[in-house]
Amino acid sequence: MNSLIFHGHVEHARLHPAVHRFRNAVTFYAIDLEDIPALEKSIADFAHNRFATVSLHDKDYLRPDSEPIREKLRPWIEQLTLPADITRVTLVTALRWFGRVFNPVSFYLLEDAEGGLQGMIAEVNNTFGDRHIYPVRMEKPENTQLSDGAHDKEFHVSPFNNMEGTYQFTCRRNAQQLYIGVDLYRDGQKIIETWIEGEGRPLTRAEICRERRRYPLRAWLTMPRIIWQAIFLKFKHKLPVFKRPEPTHPHTLLSRKQPR
Repeated sequence: MNSLIFHGHVEHARLHPAVHRFRNAVTFYAIDLEDIPALEKSIADFAHNRFATVSLHDKDYLRPDSEPIREKLRPWIEQLTLPADITRVTLVTALRWFGRVFNPVSFYLLEDAEGGLQGMIAEVNNTFGDRHIYPVRMEKPENTQLSDGAHDKEFHVSPFNNMEGTYQFTCRRNAQQLYIGVDLYRDGQKIIETWIEGEGRPLTRAEICRERRRYPLRAWLTMPRIIWQAIFLKFKHKLPVFKRPEPTHPHTLLSRKQPR
């Protein structure tokens, strides 16, 4: 099986109009979608669409229904019209931990038969209960290990940013290490840079037990950390607050008022 558990960190740097940076330790997973049945069969603490120490629920991703993730993902892959067939899809995400999860962003890595990264689909959830999809074609310049792609901003995430700008997505993979970056540019200026990176180990029951012993509360910290940083931005840096617009873009699959 190809699926991994990663221990690493997420870093977020706001560069304009105020400088604010934070870094947090995180646990995340890279799940080969073809591995899901075998993971559930071989790992007692892993479950698919049911409760366990670690679980993956199809309804948590893309449309909020129980259709398999791979099937829900298919039209988004087709929309990208990639130059090569996709033979492997890896979901980079935080899984449910004793039933609890909040993913600000999950990534679907789309690989061809030779392991080349042809595309990335970013699934963004904001704290207002909305969900949006960014399908991105990825290219790898010669003599570099970094694949990249860009997409205009279409979705309200932080109340301290307006809707203007372009995201630059980057990804680097080698052996057991993974780096994914998302930077926001506006009028040629980098406004925000964020990335997640870590070192992976095979996803096994022993690794889940080790996670339960060392970091039992880590999965519950995502939302409190977001709120804490928002307090800094509002009261220390005194940044203006932009009201959440009602999402209307067709790539927004879920809004707090009406699932789409």
